[in-house]
Amino acid sequence: MPDPSLIGTGATQFGSVLEDESLQGKTFEEIAADAAFQAMDDANIEPEEIDAFYVGNMLQSTSGVSSHATVLADWLGLQQKAGFHFDTACSTGNTGLGIAHDAIKSESYENVLVVGAEITSSRPTSRFQLDREPIDPQELWYLTDIGVDNVYAYMHAYDVATAYGAIPSMAFAEKHDLSEDELDEVMFHVNRIAREHASKTPKAAVEESLEDLAAAKDFEDPQEFWRSKNNPFFAWPTRQLSALQAVDGASASIISANPSDFTDKVTAKIRGYDWRAKGFPWYGADPTRMPQDVKAFEAAYEKTGIEPADIDYLYVHDCMQIHQPILGELSGYLEDPVAAFKNEETLYTGPKPMNVSGGRHGVGHAWEASAGFETHEILQQMRGESGENQIPDEPEIAVQHNHGYGMHTAVTVLEREA
Repeated sequence: MPDPSLIGTGATQFGSVLEDESLQGKTFEEIAADAAFQAMDDANIEPEEIDAFYVGNMLQSTSGVSSHATVLADWLGLQQKAGFHFDTACSTGNTGLGIAHDAIKSESYENVLVVGAEITSSRPTSRFQLDREPIDPQELWYLTDIGVDNVYAYMHAYDVATAYGAIPSMAFAEKHDLSEDELDEVMFHVNRIAREHASKTPKAAVEESLEDLAAAKDFEDPQEFWRSKNNPFFAWPTRQLSALQAVDGASASIISANPSDFTDKVTAKIRGYDWRAKGFPWYGADPTRMPQDVKAFEAAYEKTGIEPADIDYLYVHDCMQIHQPILGELSGYLEDPVAAFKNEETLYTGPKPMNVSGGRHGVGHAWEASAGFETHEILQQMRGESGENQIPDEPEIAVQHNHGYGMHTAVTVLEREA
């Protein structure tokens, strides 16, 4: 069979079920259903036409649900359909595209729904999900860590802030012969672009540009604000604003063998993908080249027959924003990542657009839901439906990269088709 197509996507607002108007008071099932029905509407497909559905969720203690597929079968009108819960942590929505791709190419199913949903801000205080209490950030990191390694239980303050942020940042600076101040300037530009993108993305958690954030603190120069006590070091040389922002949200994608049966909108062919899983340590002598990333990009390019020069739009995983320049370079998309960010080449209007919805700091990071939001944004870009953030020339080839904490790398190649 030919490669299947992404024919519809959906996503909730990303924020907090305790505070944000469009999410407030909703259960895990409700936000998952919101995203799934948006995707169905977008694809012009009915529940009875869906053959299989895959549900991603990591923090079962906050969702209040453990048998996600059986519960959502009822909510989504998918009783008696093939369904299961799966989890590759923060790469789940991307991984789901590959699972659906193979299920359809094997002729097991024709139409597949992939859903990812997560609540990171709070947890139930009783069996009734609407009775909730906020989660302290350290507790959230602990819950995330035991989902990865319940035997040796690395403390999250080390393995993400330091191992995923600080050490790769220092290695990137050494590789490009950057002083501490020069590295800080590069990261200022990365964050400024990310927040500009997020401020133009309606469903993103961040609504303020870096300039607006600085002005609110009476700084005329946003770079001076960046270096002030308002943006302290999270794990030197990584600053607080270069780290993810944990949020709640849900996303969904519909993949089909026969896109023309349902929609006359632009769709995206799933050309192929590659996955790589690796535990600690994530890298060796060069922390800017995780071997799982190198192999996943190389294999995805080989399987799909593309080269970095063919890519019109790249979206990479950036729990810590240093990974935008690191992965932009590793993927072959950016020849000079320092110049690319300083010269705003990665802005949505630039020649090398990246992470145009704002990344894991701008949109916010909702664990299992975030990769699906990025897929949603890629399809909107290909359709010319991204509003203020629209890339002037709709991308023909987009590559989506995600890390699932632990580490699971997923790289998927999508091709625009009318």
